[in-house]
Amino acid sequence: MWMRNAGFSLPEMLIALAISSIVMLGATRLLPVLQMNNLRTLKAFQLQEEMQQMMTSLEKAVRRAGYCPGQCQGEGLSIRGASGSCLLIRWDENSNGRWEAAGRDDSDYHGYRLRSGNLEMQRGINDCEGSGWERLNDPAVIAIDKFQVTQRAGQVRLLLAGYALIWPQHPLVIERWVRTVNL
Repeated sequence: MWMRNAGFSLPEMLIALAISSIVMLGATRLLPVLQMNNLRTLKAFQLQEEMQQMMTSLEKAVRRAGYCPGQCQGEGLSIRGASGSCLLIRWDENSNGRWEAAGRDDSDYHGYRLRSGNLEMQRGINDCEGSGWERLNDPAVIAIDKFQVTQRAGQVRLLLAGYALIWPQHPLVIERWVRTVNL
């Protein structure tokens, strides 16, 4: 009795190698495209998260503007700068019935401004100039190209626009209307 040896013949092996080579060639061409799409999605998510955090901080500050359980003098919210690009806010943070003056460590004056592609914040100021402002965005990753504040009928409109530096052609714009209670 004659037994047949199990295995693949040479033509079968050559066909399998040719097919696997074509599949591998396709995969090597597709992998960089998939990685680029993954990076683009990650940067878009990072941009969305960082700008949402900034907008949440701004909304919270606007809601607090003007709070004073005592006799506070002056405006609780002031919009300044070109196109409303600076926001000055006062609120009685320690509820002692007065707004602590600018320049003090416990000052109740807060400012937000757009400067050189960054949204900046500082405590203890009463104008939009000067140094010592803290950036709210990472300038190595994100640029803010528009910060605009307008006020109308008990509401404040906040507009924030920016983009990831790696893809400036895909900007993100976030707009919120915040109802003011204390003003």
